[in-house]
Amino acid sequence: MIERTLTHKFISLSQKFQVIILTGPRQSGKTTLVKSAFPSIPYVSLEEPDIRQIALTDPRGFLFVQL
Repeated sequence: MIERTLTHKFISLSQKFQVIILTGPRQSGKTTLVKSAFPSIPYVSLEEPDIRQIALTDPRGFLFVQL
């Protein structure tokens, strides 16, 4: 995989801020960037309706199960 130029900046910002927002057009590599920059952190997509519903109805339980 080709390392993105933004990876080092993204990791550096994550050490200074608790939350970082990464925006961009569909299929521009946002998920790939996040997964490659933080491989040890679990990733959950909320695109699946049943996963999204669990997160909406019981957010604390959802986070607890994911961690």
